[in-house]
Amino acid sequence: ISNPPDNVFTWKLLRFSTLEDKFYYSDDFLVGDRYWRLGFNPKGDGGGRPHALPLFLYAQGFKPNAVATNTWGAVNLRLKNQRNSNHRQIYSAAWYPIRSGYGVGVNNIILFTDLNDASKGYL
Repeated sequence: ISNPPDNVFTWKLLRFSTLEDKFYYSDDFLVGDRYWRLGFNPKGDGGGRPHALPLFLYAQGFKPNAVATNTWGAVNLRLKNQRNSNHRQIYSAAWYPIRSGYGVGVNNIILFTDLNDASKGYL
């Protein structure tokens, strides 16, 4: 695993409407000395449930021989519109502890009514 090109990681989801009510996680990707992954529940989570889609960035382990330390993570989480440039994006930044599985993000990157509206271009 290596740094994604231009520090952009893309996770394409297929058959979104058939996904179950549980958390799904991307493959791990490496940025700097640390592995990361994205995660979401297609039915909602926390304060956004059941009205909005959550999206989180999770800190994972470190590459071999790296110094394990708290890590500052700053990310633009983006839900891409397939028809135009009307993407949904939110900036998130936090200190991530050494332990794996700590996630930071949002409970409401997009309302399900907008996500499921075919004319809006997200699905």
